[in-house]
Amino acid sequence: MPPRESFYHYLPVSDLAMHWGSYLTGVGYCTIAPGETYPPRVHPSLYDFGWKQGRTLPEFQTILITEGRGEFESRETGPAPIEDGSIVVLFPGVWHRYRPDPATGWTERWIGYNGEIVQRLRRLKLLRPAQAVRKIADVERLEGSFDRLLDRVRLHATQNSIVLSMRCIALLADVLEQIGGKPPLLGEHAVSAIEGIDDPLVVQALSLIWTHSHRELSVEQIARELPVSRRTLERRFQAATDRTVIEEITRCRLSRAKRLLTETDLPVKNVAHLSGFPSEEQMRIVFRQLEKTAPSEYRHKTRHRRKAARKQR
Repeated sequence: MPPRESFYHYLPVSDLAMHWGSYLTGVGYCTIAPGETYPPRVHPSLYDFGWKQGRTLPEFQTILITEGRGEFESRETGPAPIEDGSIVVLFPGVWHRYRPDPATGWTERWIGYNGEIVQRLRRLKLLRPAQAVRKIADVERLEGSFDRLLDRVRLHATQNSIVLSMRCIALLADVLEQIGGKPPLLGEHAVSAIEGIDDPLVVQALSLIWTHSHRELSVEQIARELPVSRRTLERRFQAATDRTVIEEITRCRLSRAKRLLTETDLPVKNVAHLSGFPSEEQMRIVFRQLEKTAPSEYRHKTRHRRKAARKQR
């Protein structure tokens, strides 16, 4: 990457920005020469710190370290080395300190951010204080992601728009991908099933189930698609996942139905059809067996819990 001028900017955060689910609080870029004092004494007191006392932030920060090395310490990690091509994630309310090696210095790009979406990533343990320092796979790609966001802020220094918020989330997605994070995009059952499975046949079957079970789907159809005999499919699937193909199809449809019941006002009959159940009655039977409640009761209880949780924030 070509050299850049040192730059930092702390953005205004309005009440509206805070309600978008995620918001950017600041960005920066800096090259620290070998032996140079760190951090530069240019930041507001809320963000300034020294090695002796460290600091605690009210928000998240993610720092990309290149062209150097250093050290990090937090309450959760203890002392940890920072290598060239590392990501450092700082968490609100967690004491920490870090600095470059005087022999090498380093180049840092950083963003500060917060919001309910980010807090969810923490609750899902995709971001963990105990793993604050992580080595990344493709430094150049992540440098580009950071620089695009930094350039956007430099061009619109007084704006903290929903588009900027979405760009921040896109950068976090790149970070998670680089450090090996696996967001549960397919639902909890799919992720737990696919992770750690080495059998390519079972992985293909899971992919078919989670992308096609909203319509009529049988074990025979999956076996023909792969192609493999039904007996082979069922044997290898059971060995890899400890459940049957039919059980996985049902779990997938249940996951889809739970989301539709929670997030839409669609009639229960429509939810059953869109989730791939043969009938509304069949969906009711599955809910009774696996959730110990009826679909309509599940919808009521889930929405009530969500309302209660929002009131407590």
